[in-house]
Amino acid sequence: MRIVFAGTPDYAVPSLRALAALAPAHEVVAVVTQPDRPKGRSKTPAPPPVKAAAQELGLPAERIFQKSINKPETLDALRALAPDLLCVVAYGGLLKKDALALAKRFPINAHGSLLPLYRGAAPIQAAILAGDAETGVCIMKMEEGLDCGPVMLRRAIPIAPADTAGTLHDKLMALSAECFVEAVKLIAGGHAVFEEQDHARATHVTKLTKDSGTVDWSKDAACLERFVRAMSPWPGAWATLESSDGAARKRIRIAAAAVSEERGTPKSVAGRGEALEVACGDGRVLRIVALQPEGSREMRAAEFLNGAGRAFGSGARML
Repeated sequence: MRIVFAGTPDYAVPSLRALAALAPAHEVVAVVTQPDRPKGRSKTPAPPPVKAAAQELGLPAERIFQKSINKPETLDALRALAPDLLCVVAYGGLLKKDALALAKRFPINAHGSLLPLYRGAAPIQAAILAGDAETGVCIMKMEEGLDCGPVMLRRAIPIAPADTAGTLHDKLMALSAECFVEAVKLIAGGHAVFEEQDHARATHVTKLTKDSGTVDWSKDAACLERFVRAMSPWPGAWATLESSDGAARKRIRIAAAAVSEERGTPKSVAGRGEALEVACGDGRVLRIVALQPEGSREMRAAEFLNGAGRAFGSGARML
């Protein structure tokens, strides 16, 4: 089959490479991705990871499209390549009706959740926040609407107790590539079977912003431990420490934490040995073992308490 691939971030790169490796049985004839974006302090335009990978794979420049897949000129150029299949993962935009009808067969998408759970932009974080035991990848036929198409392939993996959004991202990134390869082989062999989602069970998650990482200390300790992992590495779980006399405040990113059986008055802080302990909404304590003061590097909590954070130990409070 002749495949058009649409994707943008590093999450999509293993899938592109895996599909390209199916040659000569199947061929990636074009890649659609987002435009180059300013990067770093210099704001120099940098290609998205999928563009860089496509170039490394030797795809000609005229086969790498960075205008929206929904634009008539993009669609005309892609139709001229007579694609059999459109494979989409983390493209970064909704496909309209004409784009969905681009390929001779149908468009498929790899979504990082066990649909119909967590349709939308942040399924990895949502699964951790919910305390789910597992998550996975679904290959679905794309339809108009958000992640609502019938599913042809479903693969689950466990969520480890120490998994962050970052570690789970990498696991699902690799699994998505494996699933695409399996899906292409099933479709080519005429063995693809699609199952409608149970739309009544669908849940939706929105894209994260910098403000998504603000810690809500009214929540219970177990919930906040998951929150710390779900917000890592971005946007981070951020909170503000206030000294016991109220004279100083320090904004910190909580890098690593664990739930303790200790109890205390919500938002109260105690510096105990290797950790900064904060009582949460249920009275149980969240032990912060690693943190990053704003404008500084990440460090162990003990180092913080023995240095610049000395004023923020026992008697301080979290805002």
